[in-house]
Amino acid sequence: MKKLLFSLMISILAFSLNAQSLKINNTFFTAVDYIGAFDGTNDWTTGWANWNPVDTEYPEASVTKGNGAFSPSLSTHITSDETWSGTIKLDGWVYVDAPAVLTIQPGTIIRGEAKSAVIIDRGAKIMAEGTSNLPIVFTSNQGAGFRNNSDWAGLIIAGKGINNLKANATNGTGDGEGLTEGGTGVFHGGSDNADNSGVLKYVRIEFPGYLVSEGNEINGLSLASVGSGTVIDYVQVSHSGDDGFEWWGGAVNAKHLISYKTEDDDFDTDNGFVGMVQFGLIARDSTIVDTDAANGFESDNDASGTNNVPKTNPTFSNISGFGPSKTNSEPANLLSNHNSGSAMRIRRGSCLQVYNSVFAGWGNGLNLESANGWASAQSDSLTVQNTLIAGIRNSWVKTSSGPVVEDVKSWFDAESRANDTLLLATSLKLGNPFNYDARDFEPLADSPVLNASIWFATEVSISKVLSVKVYPNPAVDELNIALSSPNAKVAIYNSLGRVMDSALVEGTQASFDVRNYSRGIYFVKVNDDTVVKFVK
Repeated sequence: MKKLLFSLMISILAFSLNAQSLKINNTFFTAVDYIGAFDGTNDWTTGWANWNPVDTEYPEASVTKGNGAFSPSLSTHITSDETWSGTIKLDGWVYVDAPAVLTIQPGTIIRGEAKSAVIIDRGAKIMAEGTSNLPIVFTSNQGAGFRNNSDWAGLIIAGKGINNLKANATNGTGDGEGLTEGGTGVFHGGSDNADNSGVLKYVRIEFPGYLVSEGNEINGLSLASVGSGTVIDYVQVSHSGDDGFEWWGGAVNAKHLISYKTEDDDFDTDNGFVGMVQFGLIARDSTIVDTDAANGFESDNDASGTNNVPKTNPTFSNISGFGPSKTNSEPANLLSNHNSGSAMRIRRGSCLQVYNSVFAGWGNGLNLESANGWASAQSDSLTVQNTLIAGIRNSWVKTSSGPVVEDVKSWFDAESRANDTLLLATSLKLGNPFNYDARDFEPLADSPVLNASIWFATEVSISKVLSVKVYPNPAVDELNIALSSPNAKVAIYNSLGRVMDSALVEGTQASFDVRNYSRGIYFVKVNDDTVVKFVK
């Protein structure tokens, strides 16, 4: 008779912030105990994300939007409210002019011809709210097996948020406006950081990215001065021929973003963007890269590196960024612009803030390039905290234009920031994040990413005690769990850290069928959002 052994270990979760991390203490953020984008139990990519869009069969389009033109004056302009559904061919630049609202129904597929784009003007809205079972898909009009990066251009949203374009260096005001990249002729910017440009939820954007000229591109998702009234959640950009996501100014917030097999930068922030992002996944491909160094983060205050305000000062938390290099020898020869790329490239006066994140397999780790950015780091208006960097091919820390490598490394390693570096990506003890055929980003039960966030502190005592009883122990056919607190999350792991079963227990009792488990030792994780317990 096989037997499954369970015994008790305890971890305590509490929420406390040090003086250097006040910005992350915002109700937007979900206070979790882990770093990176995944908790080992709940895979938020399930159902709506697509890891093989090259070979996905999509239905043929029955409707065409656009007239094949690529200029502000000749292209199609939507001037009154319109709804899209079914499968649509996108041909040319399609503008949504203020105050029109473009509504896209769940399950709609938009197949873009070369260079085509959807452009949302200031004051207009896009209401694209898919579901986990019926995501909205922007993709290539090429057939399965023939799709590639840059098959079409992308989605541009312009808003009325605040940026630092045309800022007056004397008085520091930054209420200017500018043209969106890509030559579309659409302006962005204003004075309303709470502006509402609509909703993007459960949306995939596949094979976008169009180079108009060097430094003038249409990205997968371009967010130009977009305000915080806009909702962005569960968005995947795949196979972009330029950046995955780029923000210029504004204050839009976002959760659950995926940048997958992007050529250039994954998360690019510029011109006074001050929004917040939590739960982001970067997954590169060693064979796909741009003509410039490709980075996980690239962040600038502005193109000239001035101190114009508002400063580029977004807050990113719980990012998992997997670069192109599984190990120092795999691939044996890393493509040049992967080799020169960095997990985080912070330059030109940016005050990027990164918390609770994991980066593995990059050419370089933290690249801090500007003197004024380094000055901001002294007060932690530019900061990296509770973050792990692992498996770096070249330099853990790079600098130029002012800061010294040794000083930046001492800053990164300061005890108050709770950062660390690991020689090997495998030391992170994650599923299999570099397996291109079957990606697994979840942490194993003993991964160092668990119980490591800025919100987690073992030194802080709490009054609540969670009692957990498992029986019979050892178990044979059925495992019963009794809890002193209702509404807890329960998961069972094997000794390799794989999730065998999981459930949200609404009451105080749960039972699991373990008849098909192999004989051995298993762990039960119980989490009621205040206390975490492991039962072995």
